[in-house]
Amino acid sequence: MSTRTVRRPRGVSLIEALVAMAIMAFGMLAIVGVQSTLRLNNDTARQRSEAVRLAQQAIEDDRSFVDVAVPPVPGTVNYNSIPLAPPQIVDSNSGYTMLSGLVLPLFNSSTRYTLTTATSQAPAAPNAVAPSMMGVMVQVAWNDRANKPNSISLYTGIAGIAPSIAGSLGIAADVGRDGIATVPMMPQGRNAIIPTPAVDFGDGTSGYIPPGGGANGDGAAWLFNNDTGLITVCTTAIGSNDLLNSANQLTCAGGATAWLLSGTVDFAKDPDGLVATGADALYPSGHPFAVQVGFVQTFPTVGVGTASCYTTPPVGVLFGTTPYVYYLCAIPATSASNPKLAWSGYSYVTGAKITWAAQGFEVCRYTSVASDALVQSGAITNSQHPRTYWHVGKLLANGSYSGGLADQNFLIVPYVNGPPGWDCPSGAPLPANTVTYPQPPALQASAPNPP
Repeated sequence: MSTRTVRRPRGVSLIEALVAMAIMAFGMLAIVGVQSTLRLNNDTARQRSEAVRLAQQAIEDDRSFVDVAVPPVPGTVNYNSIPLAPPQIVDSNSGYTMLSGLVLPLFNSSTRYTLTTATSQAPAAPNAVAPSMMGVMVQVAWNDRANKPNSISLYTGIAGIAPSIAGSLGIAADVGRDGIATVPMMPQGRNAIIPTPAVDFGDGTSGYIPPGGGANGDGAAWLFNNDTGLITVCTTAIGSNDLLNSANQLTCAGGATAWLLSGTVDFAKDPDGLVATGADALYPSGHPFAVQVGFVQTFPTVGVGTASCYTTPPVGVLFGTTPYVYYLCAIPATSASNPKLAWSGYSYVTGAKITWAAQGFEVCRYTSVASDALVQSGAITNSQHPRTYWHVGKLLANGSYSGGLADQNFLIVPYVNGPPGWDCPSGAPLPANTVTYPQPPALQASAPNPP
């Protein structure tokens, strides 16, 4: 019986191939569409992330203001200049933008962003000098690759508080070993008036050899109470603070008690034949020369010694090549006075070059007030640098001592012409509530008269 082999057809027909290709094409189109959408969404997310970063950067830049009332240092922000900030454009070609005068890289940005700041002023507190709060909105706008406009907005509030005051809120107050509350402590756990190079002996005191003291000078050394900042005037055979390690190295028996008065003598600029300006006072840049600081004590005058003042060299290891000289004075005080441990008086600056004559220099002082009478009435404080200090260091009603004074600064300017004080800076960019006034010529004498 014969069999017949049936041969099945192999391969595909043209119609089948076309149908398969059509199905594949639709699938590929779907994949391409998904990929395109993913790329667009990824691009949008990247742009939005960059916009948020720029808005946050702008807000932090606004928060970095250096003062509330005075004109800012170039490259910084002033609180009152925040509402005046113009729109900022991020250049997509260069990848750089200008924010408050600072050039900031945008990390390969390929999109142009427009930053706009809008503010709303909160009502000022009663008798406040500046508004208490400013509402800030930063909007960042851009167009995506489809030229569709996009934007994000961030909102915040910025308090009109000077950074130095806000920063002090993070410094805890301290209660001394005698139960008396004192001023905030420095990170070293001591009274803020104590010089940083002073050596903590670990027993509640710190030792300090002032410039020109110790074995290499007049032998002077100071023993600080870490809680109150009160000084016991001592002597030592040690040559520098680096060699101090124990209170036993100081001889303090019968030593007078004193409070610290310290600050800088700034040098506005080198002689150039021009009257010093407010900018010269705000940004001193002159070359320092040797000066001496003296002090005339008007209270108490009985039962205490004389004030002793020391200055750093014009260019020294301690402060480097800076346009100022640092000074420290130990002003004697006694618990037998009334008020207790209080002192009054005035400081002055002398030097071979300080003379109201051609090629000479004169002394100006920084202050926020022009009247010394206000400090005696309590309208201002001694820290505002009046010409005459009044009852500094006295025992306060809350049981603490007002302590010493720091940042009591002078300004040396070239003498050009006119009466003393003619060359002392005034006007912008000095703060409206700050003036510089001249040191009276009588204070040049070895035995100065009251100003």
